[in-house]
Amino acid sequence: MKTTKGDQLDLSRRLRQGDGSALEELYNLYFDRIYSMVFNQVGRDHSNAEDVTQETWLAATKSAKKFKGQSEPYTWLCSIAWHKIRDFQRRHYRQMAKEQSPADQPDIAKVRQILDTQPLPQELLEQEGTQELVRSALSALRSQYQQVLILKYVEDMPMREIGYVLRKSTRSVDGLLRRARVALRDKIIQMSGEYGV
Repeated sequence: MKTTKGDQLDLSRRLRQGDGSALEELYNLYFDRIYSMVFNQVGRDHSNAEDVTQETWLAATKSAKKFKGQSEPYTWLCSIAWHKIRDFQRRHYRQMAKEQSPADQPDIAKVRQILDTQPLPQELLEQEGTQELVRSALSALRSQYQQVLILKYVEDMPMREIGYVLRKSTRSVDGLLRRARVALRDKIIQMSGEYGV
């Protein structure tokens, strides 16, 4: 369900006022997106994703009255979710990428060709046969690199909103995003070498 800027402002106001229906509306609007984001960051494990998502909603419920409306409600939820994801990752090591049989390996020559001409993560993710390699490479990156790439290319957030989630200036986010792209590219090339290509 698409919301307008006016809807977002009204929702923000109601959250600050402690309106219980605003929390319910927030849940209905964004639960699936938050769950999906969490699921991909906790080793694609449903049980862990449910736990971290539940922690996110509990924290949002407790802090709703403190929400200042400096960002859109979804961005605020993302910020809470990322903190809960980081808490989870501190408690558990991320799962290693599953071993692949040679028949299941991505077309590494194709990945290298894409990297040479189209280095953006979104374009990589859209290519058939490379998703598992990209997912593995992404999960091997530092947490902040994962965050900025996902917020920019999966969640399609503007830089200002990413800055709010990461508690950084727009300029810092821009630099972090550049470094994250290079790190992802290098990790994909490194991992493709591990497949013997």
